[in-house]
Amino acid sequence: MSLPNVPDITPRITLKREEVFHLLLTSVAMEEISLSHIMNAEGEKIQRLLQKEEVCLEDMLRINKSVERMLRSIISKQILLQFKLDNILEMERKLGDSGDPAEDCHEE
Repeated sequence: MSLPNVPDITPRITLKREEVFHLLLTSVAMEEISLSHIMNAEGEKIQRLLQKEEVCLEDMLRINKSVERMLRSIISKQILLQFKLDNILEMERKLGDSGDPAEDCHEE
């Protein structure tokens, strides 16, 4: 069995500064949307449990623990997303309208 032949591909992508910031902000927004879908699914999980005729305490505690773990994970992700957003906005502020980071570095 031989190794596959991979063509020599050198993609050249040119983005303007404004396009980069839009992509970065879009990535944060998409992650936020994903987290909202996960939270919605957790809410539906609880609703399905409550719609059952007979629910034992054990099932309720198990679902509660599961939802709690997921919400803790979501909160952790939210904190990281906030850091990411802060970094993006800080970078935008530092670069300013000139687009020359060296120019803005020495201003205080």
